[in-house]
Amino acid sequence: MTTYRAGKGDSPKAMAVTKPGAGIGGMRLETDNRGRAPYTEGYYRYRESTRDFRVEARLLYELLRPAPESRILEVGCGGGALLAFLAARGHTVLGVDILEEAVLLASQAAPSSQVLRADAARLPFPDESFDRLVSHHLVEHLEDLSGALKEWRRVLRRGGLMAICTPNRLYPSPRIFEDPGHVRVYERKELEEVVRNGGFTVLDSFTVFPHLWRDRISVALGVPLYRIFRRLPGFRERGRSLFLAARKE
Repeated sequence: MTTYRAGKGDSPKAMAVTKPGAGIGGMRLETDNRGRAPYTEGYYRYRESTRDFRVEARLLYELLRPAPESRILEVGCGGGALLAFLAARGHTVLGVDILEEAVLLASQAAPSSQVLRADAARLPFPDESFDRLVSHHLVEHLEDLSGALKEWRRVLRRGGLMAICTPNRLYPSPRIFEDPGHVRVYERKELEEVVRNGGFTVLDSFTVFPHLWRDRISVALGVPLYRIFRRLPGFRERGRSLFLAARKE
C-alpha cells in the first residue's frame, strides 16, 4: 500500500501552523510533535497562490495536451487549485487525495469536480477510465512509486498521457523545498528510469526555476524568466522543479 509519509488521516487541529521561510514558494513547513508536516488550509492556499504554482500548472497542461472531451485524474490533488485550473478549461476532472482536509478543500476549490479520498496506489476506478493523469508535487511523498505507477497505468486508457511535477534532487539549494514528508526526491534520469520501468514511454523531461546564487533571487528572477534559463545548458538539469511527460502504449 502506497501512502503519504506525512500526517495521514490527521485533522488540521493536530498539526502545527506554517511559517514563512524555506519550503515551497518560500514557506517553511513546521512539524507537529511527531515530526510530520502540516498540510493545512493555510499551507495549500499559500502554495497555490504563488507564481511558481501558476507556472507549474501551465506547464503541466502543456504536457497533458488534453482534448476538450478528455477525462483527467489528478492524484494527490491537495487544495484543489490545479483541479479548478483544469475544470475552468472545460475538462472533466476528478481528484483523489489521502488526506481528509485536502479532499474537503479541493471540493470547495473545484465544486464541479468529483474529489475522493483514496490511496495513490489503490484507486477506486475501473481499468482505462481516464485519458490523462497528472501528479503535482506528490511522487516525492510516496514510499512505493513503482506500485503507484502500476496503478496509474491501469486507470489510463491506451495512448493516455501522464504528467508529473516534483522537486529536483540536483537543485543546489534543496532547503527551499524541504519537507519532512518527503520520502525520496528524484533527479531527472532517476525519474525517467522508474517511469519506464512502470511500463510508460517517456516523452519529455526537463527542469525549471534555476538557482541564482540566493534563494530570494532565485524566486524573484528564476521563476518569471524560467523559459530563458531553460534553454541555457548550465541551468537545464538543475532547476528546482522537475517535469516529466509519459504515454501508456
